[in-house]
Amino acid sequence: MKKYDLPFIALHILSDGNFHSGEKIAADMGCSRVTVWKSISELKSLGINIFSVKKKGYRLPKKISFFNIENIQRELGELNQFINLELLNVTDSTNKYLNASANVKPHASVVLANIQTNGKGRRGRSWQASVGESLAMSILWKFNKGASGLSGLSLVVGVAIQRLMKKIGIINSFLKWPNDLLILEGDAYFKLAGVLIELQGDLESRCSAVIGVGLNYDLSSDILKNIDQPATNIKKYLNSDIDLNQLSAMLIKEIVNALSEFESNGFLSVKEEWLSYNAFKRKTISFIKSGGEIITGQIVDIENDGALKILQSNGIHETLISGEVSQQKTN
Repeated sequence: MKKYDLPFIALHILSDGNFHSGEKIAADMGCSRVTVWKSISELKSLGINIFSVKKKGYRLPKKISFFNIENIQRELGELNQFINLELLNVTDSTNKYLNASANVKPHASVVLANIQTNGKGRRGRSWQASVGESLAMSILWKFNKGASGLSGLSLVVGVAIQRLMKKIGIINSFLKWPNDLLILEGDAYFKLAGVLIELQGDLESRCSAVIGVGLNYDLSSDILKNIDQPATNIKKYLNSDIDLNQLSAMLIKEIVNALSEFESNGFLSVKEEWLSYNAFKRKTISFIKSGGEIITGQIVDIENDGALKILQSNGIHETLISGEVSQQKTN
């Protein structure tokens, strides 16, 4: 039995959002009250908020849902024969998990986690995920080309996520170079999803990419407040009752289709589409270079390799391959 098997049995019992006595949980789990207490403590150590009330028992703040591998496979349909889907109850990082086993995992391996305790974003940011609140997923894609031929890959994955947004009726989503999906409310942007890609292999020979995607599904207000930038949840904008399993399957389909397209045609095939989704079209932006220098200007184009082309405020064009983009604040 794995470390978190018993705590997750307890969590499934609590998932309806109602009170359950320690005695009833013990009977349902077939264990002692002490084991129940230890399981609850383990869940709390993972950041799960559980109320404990004398003579009532234990309760979650709200009803939660879990990833269900059978439901996701059913939603994937024929694509399920092409990918290798794996579900983890708890992991520190789905990207780290796949990176460590990339040599032995098959092409198109997909890993989902109910809880991610130490996920990574760009520029060292963290991305945590808890049960029913976030979609934490990584895909291993083994390319028949070197890393030098994968320019623009993160932008292609962004386009795939944006395509899904349009299909499910979210009309106010946009892309921020190179790897964020934003929601526009009024004149303010809120982060909804992010992409982190890590490569293994040589510049010119075959290489593998581990593509991590984090999407906010139903984060609590407390967690949203603690994120280092304005953020929001997709559940707030869904026009239909799409659960986390359906959403995961739909996202996997879009990304796999986009990766197959990228293998054949490169970034150029989606370049104009990316530009149409650009969050900062005709807006003045600030760009923080990797060395800390800040320049201002407007995004005028994306190069065929995914590099950002900016017309600076001083009239000089500059092509940038790494850094951080944000909208220039107006007084």
